[in-house]
Amino acid sequence: MLYRLYATLLVLFLSGLFGPAYAGPVALSELVAAPYAPDRVLVKFQPGVAAELRAGAHQAAGGRPLKTFDSIGVQLIQVPGGSVPAAVKIYKSNPNVVYAEPDYYRLLRLPTEEPGPTPAGGLDYFTEQWYLNNEGQKHSYVRTTIFGSQLASTQGSAGADINAPEAWDLSTGRATDPADPAARDAPKVAVLDSGADCNALELQGKCIEQVNLVGLSVGYFDYCTASDPACDNLGHGTFVSSEVAANTDNGEGIAGIGWDTSLGIFKACYQELVTDGFNYYQVGLCPVSGSIQAILNASQDQFDSSGQLMRSRYSVITMSYGSDLIDEEGNIYPTGPSEGECDAIEAAWNNGVLVVAAAGNNGDTGRVYPAACTDGAVENPESTVIAVAASNHNDDRSAFSTFSWPSDPWVSLSAPGEAIIGILPDANCGLAPGTDSCVDWWDGTSMAAPLVAGGAALVWADLFEQGLAVINTAGGCEVNAQPCNQVVRSRLQNSAAAVGARGQDLRDWTRYGRLDVAAALLDQAPPPEPPPSAPVVAAFDYSCDGYLCTFVAGTDTGTGTLVFAWLFGDGAAGSGATVAHDYVNKGSYTVTLTVTDDGNESDNVSVTLNLKRPNQKLSGSVTSGGGGGNDSGGGGNCPPKKQEKGQC
Repeated sequence: MLYRLYATLLVLFLSGLFGPAYAGPVALSELVAAPYAPDRVLVKFQPGVAAELRAGAHQAAGGRPLKTFDSIGVQLIQVPGGSVPAAVKIYKSNPNVVYAEPDYYRLLRLPTEEPGPTPAGGLDYFTEQWYLNNEGQKHSYVRTTIFGSQLASTQGSAGADINAPEAWDLSTGRATDPADPAARDAPKVAVLDSGADCNALELQGKCIEQVNLVGLSVGYFDYCTASDPACDNLGHGTFVSSEVAANTDNGEGIAGIGWDTSLGIFKACYQELVTDGFNYYQVGLCPVSGSIQAILNASQDQFDSSGQLMRSRYSVITMSYGSDLIDEEGNIYPTGPSEGECDAIEAAWNNGVLVVAAAGNNGDTGRVYPAACTDGAVENPESTVIAVAASNHNDDRSAFSTFSWPSDPWVSLSAPGEAIIGILPDANCGLAPGTDSCVDWWDGTSMAAPLVAGGAALVWADLFEQGLAVINTAGGCEVNAQPCNQVVRSRLQNSAAAVGARGQDLRDWTRYGRLDVAAALLDQAPPPEPPPSAPVVAAFDYSCDGYLCTFVAGTDTGTGTLVFAWLFGDGAAGSGATVAHDYVNKGSYTVTLTVTDDGNESDNVSVTLNLKRPNQKLSGSVTSGGGGGNDSGGGGNCPPKKQEKGQC
C-alpha cells in the first residue's frame, strides 16, 4: 500500500476525456458509508448442509449465488443493491451458516508527491537503489515545497540495505518455463495487484501468465483487452512487479531483487475515482472476492481439460493492499478482517505457498488485513502471512509505516519502503512499448513487501540448487519432509538483521528485524543475544565431626567460572568449591564464603559455628539470597524449637 492518497482536482481533465458513455465516479460518501461492494456478500455454510437448506437461506436473504470457492467452502452471493447489512444479518442468524460478511474493498493508495514519472533514458539506476546496496551513496527522493514536488538528493547509512549483491553471489533465482518440465516447477512469484505492463522493457519475458479477476471493463476508466487481460491502468502493480523481478544486469533501468525469477500477474484491483462532489480521489479498489479467487488460483496447480499440468502452484504470493476505509476528508483508516480472505490464505499456506503482505501505512500498531491473518485457532493462533513494515535509508522505521510492539509482534519483518525507485507502465511516460523504462520514486509498505517476496524466491531457488528441495507426489515442495514454505519463512525471519546500521534495535517494532537476503541464503541467523547474567548467590553446606569441618559451596550461580574464597574464622583461609578445615580446639568460629564470577560480580555469606566437644556432630546450610548480602546462619547450632520461634 502506498503512503499518501493521490488527491487532485481533475474536473477539466475529466470533462475533456470522459464522455457520458462511461460510468461516473463513485461518490466518496458511498465508500464512507459502506467500504464494500453494495450488492455482494460472502457466505460460508457448515459442512454437509443440504442444497435445499442453502437455497432456503439464499431465498430468505434475497441472494443469488454467483461463484463458489470450493476449496474453502465459501460462496459469493449477489443481493439487492443496498441490502448488504440486512442480508449479512439474515445469513448470520441461520444456524447452518459459519459466517457471512460483505465483499469488502481493499485499497491501493497512490502517492501525491512524485515529480515523475520520467523516462530512464538508457541510464543505469542501480545506484539509486540504495535499499539493495547501501554504501551511504547519494540517491534521489521526493521533496515537497511550496513550489510543488521535486526530486532532491539525500543519503543514508551504509549497511541499511537487504544485501542484494551478496545474495546474488549465492543465487540469482530460476526462470520458469511452463512448457519445459525441468523448469516448470521453478520458484515463481504471484503478484496480486492492479495488473502489470508486461510489455515494459524491464518486465519483458518475466510474466508467465496474466489473469484478470475483476473484469476487463470495470471502475472508472480501467479497461483491458482480451490480449492483455491484466493490464495496469493504475501503475501500482507494475511498480510492485518491477521490484520483484525487473530484468537485472541488462544495463537499463533498475534491478529486481529476484533476478531470474518469473512472475504471475493477477489483476485483483482496479482503478477507481471517488469524489466528495468537488475533489476526485484516485485509488485502487480490490474486492475481497477477487483477492480470494486470486489467492486460491495462484496456490493451486492448474490443469487443462485433459488433465495435463499446465502450470504448477506459485511458491510466493505478494499482496500490497490492505483493509482501509476512506473518510469524508480523504483520510484512510483500517477496517476489520475478512474471514473468507484469511481462510483462502490459510488454504494457500497449507498448500505449501508462502504469502507476503504489506503491513499498512497508518503509522500505528493497528492490525491491517490481509497482512494480519492467522490460522483461526481459538487458542494461540499462528500467523499465515509475513507482514512487512517499511524502513528508511538509515534503518529507522518510516514514519508512515504500521508496526507492532514486542508484546504483540504481529508484524514479522521490515524492508526498505521509502524513496524506492520502480517501473511504471510505458504509457505513463508516453513511451512506445518496450523502448525505454518509465521510472518513478514511491513510498509505502507496498514497496517493502515485494522485496521480501523476491528474496523468498531466491532462497527457494537455492534450496533446489543445493539439492535440498524435492517435489513430492502431491506436487508440493519439501526439504527433509518439511514444507518448503515453512523452511523459507524460517530462513527469512531467523536471519533478519536484529540490529540496524546505526545500532538500533529493529525488534522494537517488528518481530524479527529487517530483511537480509544474503543471510537468509546462507541460513545465517544473527548471533543470539547474550543471556542475562545470572545473579551471584553465595551458599554452602557444612558438616563438622568434632573440630574437623567440611564445607561444600553451591555452584549453580553466577556466570562462567566461579572463584570461591573462604575465611574460617581462626585466621586461616582457603579456596575451592569443596574445602576441609581442622579447628583443633573448641571455640566459636565465623566462617565466610565469598563467590566471584567472570563478570567480577561477587556475593558472600557467613555462618557462626559453636564447636564444643571432640565428639560433637554439627551440620547445616546457609545462603545469602544473592545481591551481595551477608546473611549469617546457625543452622546446626540452633535447636528446632528455637528455630521455629526465630530465636537463633
